[in-house]
Amino acid sequence: MDQDLSIPVNHDDFIHDLVYNFYGTRLATCGSDRCIKIWDWNKQTGMWILNESIQAHDSSVVRLSWAHPEFGQVLASCSLDRTVRIWVEQESSMTNSGSRWRALTPLADSTAAVHSIAFAPEYTSLSIAAASSDGRVRLYSPTDPVRLSNWTVNHHIEFVPGGATDSDGPLAVSWCKSRFSSQRMLAVGGSKYNCVKVFQLASSGFVEVVQLDKYDSHVLDVDWAPTMGRSYHLIATACADGHIRIYKFWSDPALAKTHLADSIFVREGADPDDSDASADNGAAESGDDGDSEDSISADDSDSNSDDLDSDSDSESDDESDVESGGGGGRDESEPGHSSGGGAGSLSTNGLYTNDQSRRKHARKWKRQGGRGVGKSLAPRSELVADLTVQPSVPIRRVRWNSTGTLLVSGSDDGVVRIWRMTVNGTWREITAIAAEKSAGEL
Repeated sequence: MDQDLSIPVNHDDFIHDLVYNFYGTRLATCGSDRCIKIWDWNKQTGMWILNESIQAHDSSVVRLSWAHPEFGQVLASCSLDRTVRIWVEQESSMTNSGSRWRALTPLADSTAAVHSIAFAPEYTSLSIAAASSDGRVRLYSPTDPVRLSNWTVNHHIEFVPGGATDSDGPLAVSWCKSRFSSQRMLAVGGSKYNCVKVFQLASSGFVEVVQLDKYDSHVLDVDWAPTMGRSYHLIATACADGHIRIYKFWSDPALAKTHLADSIFVREGADPDDSDASADNGAAESGDDGDSEDSISADDSDSNSDDLDSDSDSESDDESDVESGGGGGRDESEPGHSSGGGAGSLSTNGLYTNDQSRRKHARKWKRQGGRGVGKSLAPRSELVADLTVQPSVPIRRVRWNSTGTLLVSGSDDGVVRIWRMTVNGTWREITAIAAEKSAGEL
């Protein structure tokens, strides 16, 4: 770092969160002293100036979130007092007057501490997701988008069937930030099952589409990276076991039409092709190779016809399981089960990416002309990095930068680390910044 700039935030207890607004010109902090402090950047002096100090909650304030500026200066906070509060700036009031930020009616639907909140991306609507230790995620929207005085629950996700308690651990939530996704999606992780799942908005509400992973320790945070033109999503998780895990997630089967050859991964023993793969493969290899609509290339079809014929018979049972949502024979009533068929870990997820599999999927896609993709190509995920810090301490926060190319983590040893992917696809720590000692450049 070129310069260390200290901000005298003057919290009387632990600081739990700090967030910048959209432009990086305003900073909000919160802590165990039940206060929120809002700071404005003064360009002339190069200093952060206190805008307001708010006695915000009846217990520790653990998370903050700014709404997009097109909705005005709106800040949300959540607390161990089981409430979410929305704060709106009153520009007619003086700074540090005690009335600069007006509190709206508290959102008190939770029966346990609220550990995570996140405003939805601006292109969807003004809404906020609140994840509570009672095992539920509630999505609030204002009934009047101008006055913002009344907020109601318009969706909820029951992450833990039957509910949970504070002793089961926190629940974290993060929105998919891509405006090109076909549906609104959320990543939710934590609580008693210690797993991370992706939910997607359907006509009946938010439904689970895939389980990314399940751990032996609490999930403390989850963050969804901006896509920035990638054909896949990146999701990072922070756990109490000292691990940072990064997943690739493919949500839209239509992307397979152009990226199938290098980005579709299949769970071993649960091929997502249709159950009639044998007949289709046989037809393609015997008479469709010369038809540009029904095959990728004649060379691929001829050179792999024997392999594909033998594969289609052995995989037909597993394919029928996937089509019916059985997840390879797993009981859907099992806690943490996902009908999407997500990956487990690098050593146990059973993924393979051989050329034969990719050619088979590409040929099937071309033969169908894109038909039936919702059935044959389900959302899926792959663990691409499992990062640890030394000494091993709980990882409290993970955050992506605006392009999804850098990941920042914060842990109980008081060190902020920055991670970046190298040219060979591995992730490594590039910088460590300690609060009580000089930064280390790695």
